[in-house]
Amino acid sequence: MYESLIRRISASTLAALDSYGFSGDPSLLSSFTDPTRALLSGGKRVRGVLSISGAMCATGSAPSDDAVEVAAAIELFQGAALVHDDIMDDSPTRRGLPAVHVQFSAEFESSDLAGDSQLFGRDAGICSGDFLLALASSHMAAHAPTAANRRFQAMCAEVAFGQFLDIRAENIDLLALLNSSDPSAALLAARDNAFTVLRHKSAHYSVRDPLLIGAEAAGADEELLDILTRIGSPLGEAFQLRDDALGVAGDPSTTGKPTGGDLREGKRTVLILTALARLAGTDRAHWIAESLGRDLDESDVRDITDAIVESGAWEEHEALITEREDEARAAWDELPAGPGRDALGELMERLTGRTH
Repeated sequence: MYESLIRRISASTLAALDSYGFSGDPSLLSSFTDPTRALLSGGKRVRGVLSISGAMCATGSAPSDDAVEVAAAIELFQGAALVHDDIMDDSPTRRGLPAVHVQFSAEFESSDLAGDSQLFGRDAGICSGDFLLALASSHMAAHAPTAANRRFQAMCAEVAFGQFLDIRAENIDLLALLNSSDPSAALLAARDNAFTVLRHKSAHYSVRDPLLIGAEAAGADEELLDILTRIGSPLGEAFQLRDDALGVAGDPSTTGKPTGGDLREGKRTVLILTALARLAGTDRAHWIAESLGRDLDESDVRDITDAIVESGAWEEHEALITEREDEARAAWDELPAGPGRDALGELMERLTGRTH
């Protein structure tokens, strides 16, 4: 079932991209949408499948065409978020391909246009992300009732705020915390802040909100929405915590991004802050703090990863993930038997056991 849902969501997502009408030179439109099409042609469609699983839990039957279109709107929004995120993080790749803004820069260099290709790529990427966000909103409005559409708009706003919190957190002065009177306490407080960022930027929109939007669009009652919330909230946190681990030590052949990407980007994730709190007062803590955000080579990444593991932070991080996965499974047990419960159970197994 999972693979067939991915095919249906993918077809609807690309069709929504093609639905935009332009009366001028078609080559201008294709030059704008081709990098986005490459991005939208890949991916695991996790959020879309979650949305359809929520709808199936509500109806007890196979997904309707509208349920698939709601999932496509969520995937369009995910595309917008990825385009903007890669620009802010200066990430060169996404899903094993050049990031959208990098593709725009490359196209500029091979064109007859004059100017700064990097600046063009960034600006065109911002326009591309905005374009996908507008398409997502109009597509959701066309296929979801008012309540589900309001939840979708709230999700979009929360992700924007969460992204701001993430940008702000990246500028926390770790060396100042390490040199404070109680560095462990200061770093643990920063870790609490990282959990806030995690929830608002990623965890809610990665799992909980797609589940609830799909279910609400399909007519779910409050009892079902409560169960799905108790599944989606901890599962979303576990999903993002796993993503943070992969951002340090993920395999590029499966993640589509370089190993140690979060270290080079200077991310203040729960994992990094847990390690620094455990290593507070040591030279290793200062070394890690000074290394974050730099152009690290593979040896540097391995050394930092080893320090994280040896500090006990990796094991603690895995325990946080397991705790949330167990909480989500306990709530899943409350779902009534049916295709929605089965589909969500299969997806939960994929999410909790993922390596990319």
